[in-house]
Amino acid sequence: MDTRNLIAAALAATLLLAGCAKTQDEAKEDEAQAAAKAEAAAVDLAAEEQAIRNRSAEWMNYANAKDVPTIVNGIFSPDAIAVSQRDVRKGSAAIQAGMEKDVKEMPDAVISWTTTTVKVAASGDLAVEKGDYYFDPDGSGKKPATAGTFVTVWEKIDGNWRATTDVSTENAAPAT
Repeated sequence: MDTRNLIAAALAATLLLAGCAKTQDEAKEDEAQAAAKAEAAAVDLAAEEQAIRNRSAEWMNYANAKDVPTIVNGIFSPDAIAVSQRDVRKGSAAIQAGMEKDVKEMPDAVISWTTTTVKVAASGDLAVEKGDYYFDPDGSGKKPATAGTFVTVWEKIDGNWRATTDVSTENAAPAT
């Protein structure tokens, strides 16, 4: 074999090996993507839905216990937004100040809510809860109770479900 043929054969072998290496890298990327998809598919959406329902029930218990710090620091995310009627509270400080004011003005208030639906994203880290609430500002006092609907957006942060957006509104009063 002359030198030119030897060089050509070596070059062809080098190119062939480089092409195979690229194919192996692509195969590794494909395997990594498949593993990520399998992990995402492994999310138990029913379990995550139940976890949201449980967190919501905990929140209701904290609300009736007037445990503002636990709600602000344990339920809401630090950058959460809470909207009720025309009252908008953005961030932990505003939510806490507003809730403390509410507790001071309505110490006997009672709230309850019922979750009607929870939809969890396939990724298992985002969910939307919808439901109905009942609010009595003075317990068994003379002030009228109100009812309404709510939507809460939940995000899984550091492995815990946290409310990032909570919006509620009273139902329209019946026409008289």
